[in-house]
Amino acid sequence: MFKQHFFTLYNGNKIPGPSTIGSGSIYFKHDEKDYNPNLTAFLVRSFKDLKGIIHIDNAACYKTYPEMADALKENFEKGYKTRKEIWFTDKFDSRGARDADPIINVNETLKKLNLEYIDLYLIHHPILNETITKDIVAIWKDCITLLEEGKVKNIGVSNFSVNDIENLIKETGFKPVVNQIEWNPFLFNQSPGIYRYCQDNDIVIEAYGPLSPLVSQINGSDTTEEGKTFKVYLDELASKYNVTDTVILLAYTISMNVLPVTTSTKFARIEDAQNFVNDHPELALTKEEIKKITDLGLKHPTERRYRGFTDHYTQFENESQKL
Repeated sequence: MFKQHFFTLYNGNKIPGPSTIGSGSIYFKHDEKDYNPNLTAFLVRSFKDLKGIIHIDNAACYKTYPEMADALKENFEKGYKTRKEIWFTDKFDSRGARDADPIINVNETLKKLNLEYIDLYLIHHPILNETITKDIVAIWKDCITLLEEGKVKNIGVSNFSVNDIENLIKETGFKPVVNQIEWNPFLFNQSPGIYRYCQDNDIVIEAYGPLSPLVSQINGSDTTEEGKTFKVYLDELASKYNVTDTVILLAYTISMNVLPVTTSTKFARIEDAQNFVNDHPELALTKEEIKKITDLGLKHPTERRYRGFTDHYTQFENESQKL
């Protein structure tokens, strides 16, 4: 029986869990003119065949608006999903300076996609490109303005540290609903103490790279004994629950009160992740199993797959694997 997972934001709005389709690193383009029909087809098929609310995770720096626009147009024309059945997340390109400010970005995006609002809008990075004349607080105030105007329904941040978030709250009195960070059992804290801080302050963590431990095993880059031991235990749980390692790791992520953001070029993997987790609400790892996955993850050396984007955090490697 399909029973979709949701995370409740502190403002009362509900964001869908493991039904997220990232349009990021796999589909990234250097120019919007470099059209990728595979992404359009993937999105259309997702709207058509996936159950429940579909969460599309996008960003200005991915340069995938043309594909997104065509997929949404076809979806609405053919009646696959209503607007309420699509949760659309977008991000202001703070580090790359695609636009001067969020207001320009959102207005252009809504026009390109023929949408009336964005469900969740994030500041993509705490470090601003030197060509952006506003500071990070002014950028956050723009996000608040967009929220008040109804052009975005929720606002948050991405790759922000505790100090970054505290600064926004201190200067504006407005707390982000979400902090999207790289998170998995081999990287519990992208920056010092960020996991516990978000949990304690009712800020939902969205995890990109939640399946990185499996990716490292598949591509053969993880040859550590800790990695092998971790994989053996996931295999054991997958056999017990008659699901894949992917589903186990996603179920673990949700059990840690973290919303997983996944991406793949293979539709079957997205379908597997969404359907098994949502169709099996009884799939709940025991406290002992959650603790063992956590303990095994903490023993593994810190692993960052997106160092190029968050290189300023690598100085905190010794603090990353602590809870």
